[in-house]
Amino acid sequence: MVTIDLSTMPVREGNDALRAAAKRGEDIEILNPDARHHIGVGLIHPVTVRVKGSAGYFCAGLSHGARFEVESNVGWGVGDSMYAGSVVVGGNAGAIAGVALRGGEVVVKGNVGSRAGQVMKAGTLLVCGRASFLAGYMMYGGRIVILGDSGDRVGEDMSGGAIYVGGKVQSLGSDAKIVDMTPEEDADIRAFLKTYGVPFDGTFTKIVNAGTKLRYGVNEPISRPLPHPVFSEGDSYWNAKVAEDIHAKSLIGRYRIRGYGAAKPVPHFGDIAIKVDPSRIGAAGDPTKAVKLAMTLGERHGAKPLTLSMPVLIAPMSFGALSKSTKVALAMASRLSGIVENTGEGGMLPEQRKEAAQLIYQCLSGRLGWNIHDMLKADALEIYISQGAKPGLGGQLMAKKVTKELAAIRGIPEGIDLRSPSRHPDIMGADDLVIKVEEFREATGYAKPVSVKMGAGRVRDDIKIAYKDGFDFVQLDGLQGSTGAASTEVLENVGVPTLSALQEALDGLNEIGHDGSMPVVMMGGIKDGVDAVKALALGAGAVAMGTAALIAGGCISCMQCHVGNCVVGIATQDPEHEARYKTELQAQAIHRFLESVRWQIAAITQALGYSDFRQLSRKDLVALTPEAAAITGLPYDPDYRVVDEQLLTQVA
Repeated sequence: MVTIDLSTMPVREGNDALRAAAKRGEDIEILNPDARHHIGVGLIHPVTVRVKGSAGYFCAGLSHGARFEVESNVGWGVGDSMYAGSVVVGGNAGAIAGVALRGGEVVVKGNVGSRAGQVMKAGTLLVCGRASFLAGYMMYGGRIVILGDSGDRVGEDMSGGAIYVGGKVQSLGSDAKIVDMTPEEDADIRAFLKTYGVPFDGTFTKIVNAGTKLRYGVNEPISRPLPHPVFSEGDSYWNAKVAEDIHAKSLIGRYRIRGYGAAKPVPHFGDIAIKVDPSRIGAAGDPTKAVKLAMTLGERHGAKPLTLSMPVLIAPMSFGALSKSTKVALAMASRLSGIVENTGEGGMLPEQRKEAAQLIYQCLSGRLGWNIHDMLKADALEIYISQGAKPGLGGQLMAKKVTKELAAIRGIPEGIDLRSPSRHPDIMGADDLVIKVEEFREATGYAKPVSVKMGAGRVRDDIKIAYKDGFDFVQLDGLQGSTGAASTEVLENVGVPTLSALQEALDGLNEIGHDGSMPVVMMGGIKDGVDAVKALALGAGAVAMGTAALIAGGCISCMQCHVGNCVVGIATQDPEHEARYKTELQAQAIHRFLESVRWQIAAITQALGYSDFRQLSRKDLVALTPEAAAITGLPYDPDYRVVDEQLLTQVA
């Protein structure tokens, strides 16, 4: 047995030694843990780890196959996202014990804090004492066994799994109910208790989902689908769209859901002009060879950075919102163009990983599809806080899209209207966030960049938190970003326009004297290389494209994203619809579009007299509207609009 004394070394060094010993097949004893965070995170070898004392946050988190024995107490999130193996805690556990559990067994001999088993998907969480409030909150599967009292609102918004309470059920959560327990279930639980030497001679009360909120009760009336460009037209007050919306709500009695993005006009990059030098237009040679576009992203804390052939990324979009065929096409296109693809919030597809040369792996609040093995396969990790189309809210995926394959990847029940949490279970504020970032770094040996995706809300404050919490880069999503499904009220009325969001982020960073080491990747309605140049000149480090890439790959903007009837096979999980999508053909189309973006960025940069896109600056821009001038602080020159259009036509 290898002994690791944490009184003589930091946890990072201790975890390195722990993983090295486990790789050799040796058991480990941890001395003087002193409630340190992240002990044993990311361990993927079937060894025994004995912790002589108390552990802090996320002990045994993101592990697979090991057995942890903690002598005393643990902090938040013991066994976080554990795939298999076991954790036995001799004392009490803090909040969210067994959070996002994907398998294995977490046994707490004492009491547990609030929200035990939140968003867990499989495995067993055993609480030998009492549980605090909201045990089983939003759990998708697995079982929780509480030998003492349940705590208030047990099973709140659970959609799968079962909770067994040996003491008093203090109160049931929303959409939870008590049902009869079979003799086989009772015998299985008692056998489980015997395995861990836990005596119990009482009776159990079984709690499951009541099934009243798994799907929306009333379907929206069928309306004629309009392409988003048509849907977005017209500004008369009592128009047909307004009347149709009122009629639909009178039938369903709730908010309406749709995909895509905001339809109302707001200030955007079209309200800014580029002051191109006419004498530079028509310069000899290929601008893509004359202008430096390559960059790296994510080296702020010494991780291996992403390498991009140009300052463009594929924006995060999930398997679920999009079909597998589309995700694979995006991965192929990203490889062909030398940029990076992003899994989005629905987990990593093996086919996607195979085709993408570089892949960012995103962690959602519901920990959908999240596991240590895919973390190790990824080139960068990303914490999703929210998105521009619905900042501050969780995701929605309608039941028709939650197929057997998708449910297995995400770890959720098949065929439910999936509504993921609006906030991470273990991130209540900036202090929690920095601990979460360090967990990801510890689990992957500090080798991968860690970014954050955030929707534009309180940008000036949020960007400061991101900088101080140590992210390698930020993906900032503005109001014009699209989504697979959201409330129309949110799409149109919540969030900050992309142009404003970028300026607020830059202002916020300037207020704390940032050193430029944390680039802002701007997204949300970036439609071409011209928009990209404007964003880069304003101060963005790079841009990300989502909707534009989908349109390049065949999207006809038919507004059927949320219902899964996408006629071209993009925003669907229906096999017949998806069969229409020609993955390799559309991958080439997306690649050609990205190459046109490359050419636009290079040509405009060259026309401005520069040899490197990093030379772009605010002095190359002018505002065409008083709103854009007020937002950005650029000089207001509405007469430049005609000049701008003529010059850009010449460049193109």
